[in-house]
Amino acid sequence: MNLRFSPVRFKSNSTAAALAVAAAVMLVPANLLPVLSTETSGYNRSDTIFSGTVELWRQGLWVIATIVFTASICIPLFKLAGLGWLLLSVRHGCPHDSRRLTRTFAVVDFVGRWSMLDVFLAAFLTGLVQFGEFSSVQARSGIVAFAAAVVLTVLATHAFDPRVLWPTPAKVSPNTSRP
Repeated sequence: MNLRFSPVRFKSNSTAAALAVAAAVMLVPANLLPVLSTETSGYNRSDTIFSGTVELWRQGLWVIATIVFTASICIPLFKLAGLGWLLLSVRHGCPHDSRRLTRTFAVVDFVGRWSMLDVFLAAFLTGLVQFGEFSSVQARSGIVAFAAAVVLTVLATHAFDPRVLWPTPAKVSPNTSRP
């Protein structure tokens, strides 16, 4: 039995746009739902990404609060803004900014590699802080939504075809001389 499958064309700007929109939608519950619940000596607390950052700041852990805020709130928004800018630039014709847009794509792609850091941190804390009756940490639905948003932005970045940022020979104006 010889089955042949047609190759799937994943590099598509419409696919990248759909994945970016889905990631933006998933960021809403990721930021509104609790990501972690902690219980320490009978005291229960559930935190969203932002409330957890505020609590870290209040406890004097400014460096950690800054890292969490940057990695969990700023970077996903900047990644989506960068992808949106790339997609809109391609849609409206961008050949005069090809270098800058390619650098933007490289930054978005590089940052995507580090996006799961928060999810791994939550999983690490959940596994580490299980002291029976004294303390426990549980991951909540917000971390699932955040992980989905991160995966969707990574997929959107990989679906984007950066070759469309550069003009093809057919798009070069006929007035330019060739050697």
